[in-house]
Amino acid sequence: MDSGGFVTARDRQDESECSKRQKCSQGEEDRISNLPDFIIGHILTFLRFKDAIRTSVLSQRMLLHLNASNINEFHLILEEKYDPYIIGQLISLVSNKKIKVISLRSINECSISCYPIFKCQSLEKLELAMGHSIIQFPSFVCLSSLTALYLVAIRNPMKITCYSSNQSKELTLKFPVLRDYISCDCIWLDVKRVTIDAPLLEKVIIDRQWDYSSNVSHAEIEIRASYVTNYLYRSYVSSETTLLDAAHVAEASIYLSDDSKVNMSGQELKIFVRKLFNINNLKGLILQNLAPMEHYLADISAFGMLSNLCISYFVTIENLLCLLLKSPCLETLVLKYPIYSAKKPLKFAIVPECFLSTLKVVRFAKFAGGQQEFSFAKFVMEKSQVLESISFSCYKLRGAKMKKVKKKIFSVKRSCNIEFSDHLDT
Repeated sequence: MDSGGFVTARDRQDESECSKRQKCSQGEEDRISNLPDFIIGHILTFLRFKDAIRTSVLSQRMLLHLNASNINEFHLILEEKYDPYIIGQLISLVSNKKIKVISLRSINECSISCYPIFKCQSLEKLELAMGHSIIQFPSFVCLSSLTALYLVAIRNPMKITCYSSNQSKELTLKFPVLRDYISCDCIWLDVKRVTIDAPLLEKVIIDRQWDYSSNVSHAEIEIRASYVTNYLYRSYVSSETTLLDAAHVAEASIYLSDDSKVNMSGQELKIFVRKLFNINNLKGLILQNLAPMEHYLADISAFGMLSNLCISYFVTIENLLCLLLKSPCLETLVLKYPIYSAKKPLKFAIVPECFLSTLKVVRFAKFAGGQQEFSFAKFVMEKSQVLESISFSCYKLRGAKMKKVKKKIFSVKRSCNIEFSDHLDT
């Protein structure tokens, strides 16, 4: 057998195979099961892994004699209908061996029991990629060798819940050597709290793009990890909150989707924003769509070590100033979308601390040349005492309009270099 075979489970057995299986269950003689062990083992050595699985239709002993001791990776792909009992037997079989990688994929709804997987201490990588399925976790999981955990939905959200006997609806997941944690479109259903204890965790990705209006998650997810260096959070604003207890996060990307269906109170939004930005020692931060939390940015903690800030989608000048006031060590500011003001006229009453001592580079990646943008650019050039360069990508400005914008910019009193381009600055 191949050490890393891919298995595809289908329910395309013809009627004769099904009838043979029914006869065996009714007590008729199973000649294959009566064969000696060494003969069954010899037969299996001539079969591909997926064909060996199909022999279980003829004899349950064929499945039980699959020697998984030399299999390092197990990939199960469920494309159509399947027999849940046989698949459950197979998962139980490989989970009881010293297997290192388990990957389960299903496009359609499935009802596979994954409980044996959570007892497999040799497991180093686990991928559960399901569509429109419910995966049950035990209330306590400890996998001592797991380095990568991928929970990925396919086509439809994947729901994760705890076993019905868990009355507290709390999950504790202990992974002493986990390095990568990725969760894509997973809903923690009927779960109050999830604690992921992974002291060596380095990368965290939480990505939710599906419409959650009919499957609201109220879980509080706490990730206890001291050495996370890369954090990406992309989701709708929701009552589900994520608390990342990581003192060493160096780079973070936060993308909030604009969803008018979200119905949260001001207090809930305030809690959501505080926990989302509970990453005080960041050095690099990418933000997209601050509109849903614009009234609560003043309540977040300061970014005492932030040196690079990138705004990749719409932001008001007021929100931007709020972030600058909380970033005393900022060195580089990149604006990848035109900025605007919710108020007229603009007033810049307070100069951010970074303007006085650290801010050296400012880039307008999509400078539209509007009066409000110009006012902010002028404020930056006049008040930044250590600014070295400021650049403008005027991707929609041509000819006379471009000349007019350049003339206004160059008329501002400054001591930094100014660069212009007429192409999109990415």
